[in-house]
Amino acid sequence: MKKVVIKNKTLHEYYKKLESYINQSKKYKLDDLNCDLLHLFDKDFEEIVKLTPDQMEVLIKQNSYKDFPKTILELKDLYETVRNKWAVWILDELDILVCPYCNREYIFKFEDTLKNQARVIATLDHYYNKDTYPFLAVSLYNLIPSCYICNSKFKHNKNFYETKHLHPYKDDFDSLVKFKLEINDVSFYYKEDGFKIKLETNDIKAQNNIETFRLDSIYEKHKNIALEIIKRKVIYNDDYIDELIKKYEGTLFNSKDELIGLIHCNYIDKKDINKRPLSKLTKDILEQLK
Repeated sequence: MKKVVIKNKTLHEYYKKLESYINQSKKYKLDDLNCDLLHLFDKDFEEIVKLTPDQMEVLIKQNSYKDFPKTILELKDLYETVRNKWAVWILDELDILVCPYCNREYIFKFEDTLKNQARVIATLDHYYNKDTYPFLAVSLYNLIPSCYICNSKFKHNKNFYETKHLHPYKDDFDSLVKFKLEINDVSFYYKEDGFKIKLETNDIKAQNNIETFRLDSIYEKHKNIALEIIKRKVIYNDDYIDELIKKYEGTLFNSKDELIGLIHCNYIDKKDINKRPLSKLTKDILEQLK
């Protein structure tokens, strides 16, 4: 939900992995692929792989091809190699642990003891689906590490070019959308039916994200978490916080924000919200409760 940054070094290394694999493969021919890509888009394979989100959108707008040559359709098969060989590497390079679409599910790697190799519980979602846009099937900015629910249950093959959504590598959901408690009555401190969890935004693309990924409805299922945040905020009042700072600062924690994160078992700093589930919900509720 915080904008994800891809380093230039990562982009360069990713292309080199693809280039090396293609050159060693008997199935793909880089010269033929470049020839077809240059003919259709006036861009070679390296340029296509490194397209930014804005550049991809411009390329789609300028071209309306539907019958692609075999070399370009084969990029969909090459994607399977990307997923199997380099998904772990991509996730490590991006340094995110939680789905950027929902901020609810972990997407970290784990060790497959049977195959003695690292694997990921993330899927690589094609922001622009590879069936409609096969030429973008292995473009790094088109591959979004995400949870299975967001990718396969909610997004499917929805066309994000025709219906504009936030792009995790370009847009910052955190600055455009806020979770907010809608208070029904004074009992909200004590029971779940005393409040609702709402997502507020004035951005149409952000609203489309909320609707596509069902964020309104799925976060209503986390009212128990919200209630715990509210109760801890009451228990750990300003005087109690000051007392804990005097007693433990410099040993158990190094700052007031770190202490508050410990109390609520989550990150509350914007820069860390891609590291733990429900961190944006926690941060926004605490900001509302001051």
